[in-house]
Amino acid sequence: MPDLLIEIGCEELPASACREAIAQVPGLITQALAAARLPEREATVMVAPRRIAMHVPDLPETREGRTAEVRGPARQAAFGPDGAPTKAAEGFARSQGVTAADLVLREDGGREFVYALREEPAADTADLVPELARAVLEGIRFGKNMRWGSGDGLRFSRPVRWLVAKLGGRTVEFELQGLTAGGVSHGHRFLGGDAEIPDAAGYRDALRGQGVVADHVERRAEIVAALDAAAADTGCAWSDPGGKLEEVLFLVERPSVLVGDIDPQHLRLPEKVLVTAMQSHQRYFPLRRADGSLEPRFLSVSNGDPAHGATIARGNADVLDARLQDAAFSFDRDREAGLGALNHRLDTIVFHKRLGSMADKRDRLEALAFHIARDAGLTAVEIDHAVKAAALAKADQGAVLVAEFSELQGEVAAVYAALEGVPEDVCTAVREHYLPEGPDSPVPSSPVGAVVALAEKIDNLMGAFLCDEAPSGSKDPYGLRRAAAGLVRVLLHYGWDVPHAPWLAESASDIREQDTDLVLDDAAAITRLEAFIGDRLAFTLAGEGVSAEACAAAQGAGLGSVVATAAWARQIDATRRDDVFRCVWNACTRLVKIAAAGGDTGQFATAGDPGEDALADAVRAASPGIEAARGARDLGAALAAAAPVAEAVDRFFVDVLVNAEDPSVRARRYALVGEAARTLLRVADFPKVTEQGGDR
Repeated sequence: MPDLLIEIGCEELPASACREAIAQVPGLITQALAAARLPEREATVMVAPRRIAMHVPDLPETREGRTAEVRGPARQAAFGPDGAPTKAAEGFARSQGVTAADLVLREDGGREFVYALREEPAADTADLVPELARAVLEGIRFGKNMRWGSGDGLRFSRPVRWLVAKLGGRTVEFELQGLTAGGVSHGHRFLGGDAEIPDAAGYRDALRGQGVVADHVERRAEIVAALDAAAADTGCAWSDPGGKLEEVLFLVERPSVLVGDIDPQHLRLPEKVLVTAMQSHQRYFPLRRADGSLEPRFLSVSNGDPAHGATIARGNADVLDARLQDAAFSFDRDREAGLGALNHRLDTIVFHKRLGSMADKRDRLEALAFHIARDAGLTAVEIDHAVKAAALAKADQGAVLVAEFSELQGEVAAVYAALEGVPEDVCTAVREHYLPEGPDSPVPSSPVGAVVALAEKIDNLMGAFLCDEAPSGSKDPYGLRRAAAGLVRVLLHYGWDVPHAPWLAESASDIREQDTDLVLDDAAAITRLEAFIGDRLAFTLAGEGVSAEACAAAQGAGLGSVVATAAWARQIDATRRDDVFRCVWNACTRLVKIAAAGGDTGQFATAGDPGEDALADAVRAASPGIEAARGARDLGAALAAAAPVAEAVDRFFVDVLVNAEDPSVRARRYALVGEAARTLLRVADFPKVTEQGGDR
């Protein structure tokens, strides 16, 4: 059985588009094969900067014919009392390309339905290839597209220039989007020519002969092997701290690794500056000696002619040297000015039109860091260092070096602080105060750094919510979801079981003192932000397998801290199927529903009624135990304390008519029901949990 090869040739694709194609094409091929009634096969996808190719093994030469049976409406809906077809039957028949007279009746599940029988003839597999190619070409959804071609044109990442289609050794010619598919591909833009593809299996070799390693898996292996060999020749090890290999992979078709030189005088620059200049700007790979220090050389991956490698390497070194000369000039200017002058410049830098300057933000961070550090139980020295770190965290916003290397915010301030003799843990906190920057990013390595990171995130979040600029839909221009998730991760990592609401209030107050031209009042903004943080906590716990219901029930208990809520949610998930939990859950959900229906006033007072007093006594007796269990973060103890209330609730609804005729009695009893509900809700927001055990 022949293999199928389809190649889409185009202008150079961005690395992100290449990754999107790799992720999507296998699924598109599977769907297209199913739609064409061809057997399912596992396709191999090969992506290079100027091509997306797919290889499907062992397809039959022909597709067998068959009689397709499609079920339509039931007999009663398809035919009237006189046996004539209804409009429903005629419409179904038209949709299947048959007449109503061609419909047949068949029984299915004890009922009769009409069926359309349609003959689908056998077909040459080659005749199905155009639709397979169309499904892939028009089915890929890139993050960014351009429209090309005549009419409405095709939406694709880059203009498509050629198509290749081979079924075994047979070239399948067809027209698609104004292009004619054939058997000739195109090799390396400068080092190759046209590549005649002999058959599907010979695709890789044919292109390799024209300077292209078409398979990205093979190309990656060759790049890594070449980097390893070149590094070994220098006696060093190559590194890729910025993960640039995955980008370089899709920038070259014929990779060759070159060694470039760095002027040793540039090694006086902070190491992060050197690495950033190599990686972010040029996609070079730093070399490190056995002791971990940087070697004044680097590796680069070229797409050019290896015969001219020395010339290319010198050019790469010259480009990097120019970048580093600029960096050295900026570094020297900043060092000459000093941290004090850099901090003074913050008065002239706008942070946000409603939230003041960077100096205003710095002052807020200092005040907030003090409160967080004190509440988290840090030592006096740690509190002092946290405040100092907050005071220096934004100093590099006025640095010339950061204007050139914006990704070095925090790092530059930490380096300058270290050069001026600032304690090491303060410098580390300054360096790490943006952490974590994503789900795979580490949290700050010290409590001092964690405090400043929390202050940074809370200030950003509170400021945005006061300005009514919370994320909406997929839009999150300020990275607030990331900030809230980072706040949750830091608190969970350090286990700081302290309420964060006072920090939000402190932050809102500090912002309000600096500018009253805000959109929302403090209470509204804090309420929305609390819910937002709760969503991020639920998202984080979902990664542990904790259900959304358990998290919602824990949040409803109002424990006040992220750490306590997370622990409570985990316990709810672990005990939600236990008998005691179900007993309390049943009582609470029943109480909540009845209290809501009766318009509970919350003004309960006993009146000597035995049935009422029994429940009231149970509620009063349970409350201290529930509160003690909440303080100990022990859900089991809270449930045990609440269990007598649940038993009393069952007796209460048997012995007492809540909806009494006397309005005053009715109001009193509804108030008692409400009081009992509020007591059990202190254990958990039970109505948020389904009786069946939820979504675990």
